[in-house]
Order: sequence, then C-alpha cells, then structure tokens
Amino acid sequence: MPPRKKLATDAPNSGSGVPVATIYQNSDQVAGVLQQLFGQPLIVEESRDNTSTTGDEQSLAADASAGADGAAKFPFVGALKVKATGDLSASGSWTSSTGTAARQQFVYSQAYYLHLVRKQLSEVGQLSQVSSAADATSIQPGAFVEYTTSFDPVELTLALEVVTPELVDAIAQWMARKKWTDSYPDGASFDGVRAHAEKMRVDVEAKGSFARAIATAVQADARQGTTREYYGRIAGNPALTAITVCEREHFITADPDRLLDGIFTVFGKVISGVEDDVPTFARNKLLRNFSADAFDHLVGEMRSTLAQGQGVAGMQADEFLDLKLDSRVRGKSLRVLPLAIFS
Repeated sequence: MPPRKKLATDAPNSGSGVPVATIYQNSDQVAGVLQQLFGQPLIVEESRDNTSTTGDEQSLAADASAGADGAAKFPFVGALKVKATGDLSASGSWTSSTGTAARQQFVYSQAYYLHLVRKQLSEVGQLSQVSSAADATSIQPGAFVEYTTSFDPVELTLALEVVTPELVDAIAQWMARKKWTDSYPDGASFDGVRAHAEKMRVDVEAKGSFARAIATAVQADARQGTTREYYGRIAGNPALTAITVCEREHFITADPDRLLDGIFTVFGKVISGVEDDVPTFARNKLLRNFSADAFDHLVGEMRSTLAQGQGVAGMQADEFLDLKLDSRVRGKSLRVLPLAIFS
C-alpha cells in the first residue's frame, strides 16, 4: 500500500509516547503487524549480563649477607636486623580483588507493541485520523485508521441478549396457560377437568418449545456468541458512523459494554468502504433478507400501540418506553475491525 498523504485533520501526536489505558486489544494482530513493519521476528524476552572485576597484587623478595651486626633497610619492609654470622632473606605479598555481577531480564508487553505499531504507521503516513465524513471518503478497505468517539449500542443486539430463548419460552407458556385458564369449564366433572388440564399441558409445552426454537435461531443468526457491534458516532451533519466489530475474547475488561461508559480511541483496519444508510441486519445471515421498510412498519405499529395504552400520572405509555429500534445506520458508515481500543 503506498504511503498516504497526511490529512489536515491528522492528530499531531498520533502514535506518540502518550500512555494509554487499553480495554480491548487483539494481541495476535498487533504482533503480526509489528513483524511485518520491521521485517524481523518478535522479541518477547531479553536478558542482559553485566560483570566487572578489579584486582591489585604486589610482592617483595630480598637477600642480604653481612659479616657483623648491623641494620639494612628495604622498601615496604622497613629496617631489618642483620646478624654477623648469617644471611638475610625477606619476602612479602599483597593481593586485592573485587567482582560485581548483575543480571537484568526484560519482558516486552502488548502495550509496548501497540505503541511501536502506532508510532511506525504514523511515521510512514499509513495511519489515517478520521473525524469527519470528508476524511472517510478517500479511505479504502485495508487502510489503518484511528478515531475518537463515544459508542452507541446496537439496540437490536441488546434486545436479543435480554430477550433470551428461555424468556421467550416462559412468555409463550404463560400466554397459552392464561388462555386455557380463562376458558376453564364451569361445572365440569372430574374427568372433564382432568382432560382440560391435560390438553392445556400439551398445548403450553408445544407453544413454549416452538417459541424457544425460533428465539434460538434468531440469536444464532445475529452471531452474538462471539462478536459484538458498536456504533461509533464520529460526526454529524453529515453523519459518519464507524461500525466497530469487536470479538468478545479480546476484551481486557470483564464487561464488554464498558465501551458505552465513556469516550475511547479506536485503532483498527477498515474492512468495508463508505456506504449510505446501511441496513441494521446487514451482517446477519438470514435476517439480512428482511426488508428494512417492513421492519420500520412493525416498529411503527408497536409505537402506535404504546401511544394508545393507558398512561400513568398523566403520561402516555409510549413516554415510559422510548423505542429507538432503527432499521438502518443513518448517514454514511464504514466497518472497522479494531486492533485496539483505549482511552
């Protein structure tokens, strides 16, 4: 990929040494990009040994002969008494040594790898800072981008997490059981009551199982088991949204929805070009065939029903529940596979 021209909106400190707090990081992807940038294996650990030794040694040997009593002086020894009838021999030594050994072990963390990748991409002009729809028009799939945003959840996704197959099963059984209870035969014999109860049991279990199977299929089609989508609202008028596709296993925090609690910066790779009014069901395998206009009609009917509901304390029912289920990502949007999300 040829180096990108620097945008006017590029942040001057992209990839700088400003410390970051990471809540999401695809460590394998970051390590892979780092090795490609530098063209060499990844160093995960390094050891260094430092050893220094100093020494000092001195020695003395001397011989002397004398025919009478007297004294002789020798360096380092002083005066030695010499006897008249004998020879003098003297020796001395002094040794001193000092040794120091130090061992250091370095471990390169994922935070350091992320710093190197962002710094290197910024220096070669391959990291685009996105803050408006105009910035996104020249970005193609495969480009590295950074943007700072607050995230909105995909409400249909949240609904599928709350409305679980178990909950749908329980609701379906309750509705069926209520219908049979309301039609309880007055004055029926014991056998009639038992037959009514048996029919109710069979009907309730069948409807509950059917509802659970449908809910399970919809949940599987939404691909929520391993991935989560978040809408990063980068700009408005014209609107630009970065549909950030995260894999659950790469969240460092225990709660994936921690992204909804503040403003974060995303470093990632674009996986689709800029599109207009993308359907919310675009990533689903089956529901992508469901018409966005038909979904809007269903949501409109639900809102109409709530508006007609009996209010409390002078408020209408629709004022208690604000449905924001949207069939489309309004305005321009692009999909991003994040390598890291940090603050």
